[in-house]
Amino acid sequence: MRVSEGAFKHITLSNGQVAHLHRLQPGRVIPGKDREDVFSQEAPLASIDNRDRVYRNFLRLLDLYLRHRQDLLRRGLSEFEIKRNGYKSVPDHVPPWSICRKLIQCGLDLTGIPGFYRARSRHGGSYWTFNSSPAYFIPVRDAKGRIQALQRRMDDTTDGKYKLFSGHTSQGGCSCGTPAHMARPAEIKDRRVWITEGPLKADIAATYLGAVVIGAQGAASWKPVVPEVLELGTAEVVIAYDRDQETNEAVAKGKRMLAAELKKLGITVREAIWRARSKEEKGIDDALVAGLKIRVV
Repeated sequence: MRVSEGAFKHITLSNGQVAHLHRLQPGRVIPGKDREDVFSQEAPLASIDNRDRVYRNFLRLLDLYLRHRQDLLRRGLSEFEIKRNGYKSVPDHVPPWSICRKLIQCGLDLTGIPGFYRARSRHGGSYWTFNSSPAYFIPVRDAKGRIQALQRRMDDTTDGKYKLFSGHTSQGGCSCGTPAHMARPAEIKDRRVWITEGPLKADIAATYLGAVVIGAQGAASWKPVVPEVLELGTAEVVIAYDRDQETNEAVAKGKRMLAAELKKLGITVREAIWRARSKEEKGIDDALVAGLKIRVV
């Protein structure tokens, strides 16, 4: 058999026939992964250590675009806090599969890492990729500071401002669930643990309060908050849910259920209240940035 190089390889077989092998971009296609089971089964969630390792390397490959930096500055974060918390933009100048290829070439396995999934290749087989809708990533950390998931703050908010980097279970991807985020300030001044809604809101509140702030994915997603509180071993928490709980029954119910569960565990539960002058100050983060007086009752 003779092989000649060109735009594609010419292979002369022993019987004199010539076969052609077209070049494929290295690292993009996964040979032998074109079976239906690749696209019909949800991958089991990878361990927290593996998720942390992949996400940290992933974020190192990304930049934070000016428009996203300006949004974070507008929200009240400093350049120092923006860098410390590790926000990065979803890339819009390089194809997502090429970033996945770099991660794989570094010896990282994307199986079971929420947000990554396989797409069919026109060459046959499949390749790893991710949704690249314009947004910026917000790392969701556990009590030990490990990145357990990523949330996205979307540029186009038609279908919602915040979306978890997750899903595509029919294409070898997996769900991250609704993990609570643990935000830690650069310096702790308040030993109480505060609880609010949303990872980014928790990051901002932690900076201004000088306290550990747990961000639930939403008022109804209070259950993942409880083990994080227990992990910290705190005796007192302050719930600082949005002030629309006075008119939003879902928020009010979530707060009641969380408070009841924590009280059963022997934890003292208090509530943060403030007088919002507008709907823009309904969240603890905006209230703190605006300099409103926060009372704990």
